[in-house]
Parts: sequence; C-alpha cells; structure tokens
Amino acid sequence: MKNYHSTQKGFTLIEMIVSLAVFSTVITIAVGALLMLIGTNQRLQDEQTVMTNLSFALDSMTREIRTGTNYYCLSDDDIDGGGAGQRIFEDGEDLDFSPTQDCVDGNNDSSPRRYHGMSFVESGQSITEVANTRIAYFVDLTSGIMYRRISGQAAEQITSSGLEVVHAEFFVTGSTRLVDGGAGADKQPTVTIVLEARDRTSESGETYHVQTTVTQRSADL
Repeated sequence: MKNYHSTQKGFTLIEMIVSLAVFSTVITIAVGALLMLIGTNQRLQDEQTVMTNLSFALDSMTREIRTGTNYYCLSDDDIDGGGAGQRIFEDGEDLDFSPTQDCVDGNNDSSPRRYHGMSFVESGQSITEVANTRIAYFVDLTSGIMYRRISGQAAEQITSSGLEVVHAEFFVTGSTRLVDGGAGADKQPTVTIVLEARDRTSESGETYHVQTTVTQRSADL
C-alpha cells in the first residue's frame, strides 16, 4: 500500500492578521476618498445653485438699472420720515419721480439695518408701460430675500426661497443730474451691487459672493 502525504498548507495566524490589516488600510483610504468626493460634489452643487440664482437676479437688475435715470440710494430704514423717495420698501406706496441720492459708502452705517436697496426711474415705458415710473430693488436682511417693486405696487420676490442673502450693499455715485447742478453733477451715474448669499438647505453654511458695477448708458443730462 502506498501512502500519499498532502503538501498543501493553510495560512498562519500572522499572515491572516497582516492580510486583514492591509485590507482594512486600503478600504479606509478608499472610503475616505469616496466621502471626500461626495462632499466636494455637494459643495459644488450648492455653489452652482447659489451662483445661478444670484446671476439671474443681477442680470435682471443690471439690464433695467443701466437704462434708468434719477438713481436714489437708500441711506436709512426710515420708511416714512424721508419723503416718498425713500419709501421704497412699503407695498403700494408711490415713489417720487425726481429725487436722487448717492450712497458712496454703501447702505451701512453704525447701526445694522433691515433693508438695503436703491431705486431709479425707468427710461421710457417698455418695462412698466407707464412713463416716468420708479423701480426699486432691495434686500430684506431679516428674511434674506431680494425684491423688485414698481411704484404703487407690491414687491415681488426675485430670489428663490432656497436662497438666503446674508449681506447686500448698494453703492451709488454721480446720481445728481447735470441739469440740476450741484456737487457731483458732472459725473456719470454708477451703481455697484455687492451680494453675499448661501443655500438654506446646505449643512456647511458656506457663503458665496458676487459683485457687479453698472454705468448709466444714456448721457446724464
């Protein structure tokens, strides 16, 4: 009778431990990289959502502001105290045609304010279909929403509910018309808008900034 001796051998305990350690290391690195990619993709989606919304709002504003006249930048939150030219936030209020006012330093002052915004008179009547109508753009920093309002009408929201505007500044220079004379009347009107916003649904809370400068297209006469 012949005896057959098997030459097969199993893994030793040390080999099993080393293999598990290598496998665990590789899996940990792979999972970490995957989670990083998921997080990066989410941040990019949040950024795209915010920037797309802000870009739409800015494009809408700049098209109308560029062809406007009689720029009026709000200097305080006093809705009723400064005349009808300042009541740009109150629904249904008529806005005066004539007032102009600069905000060289933006809408901020020593005390935080709820509203930041400006208004202007439409050039022609292609937008509102009524000649010499004042249009206002402003941000309610309490709700984080940007609005557009036509004189005598209710304000309309122009940013999505999922977007929160956390900071807004409107800088206006050269608003005084040449025919009215006075300081700065010889300067072409310029409006600079600075916005900072975030996605309300984002867990990171990261904010994104946009800025644009608009110069009055027609001669400031």
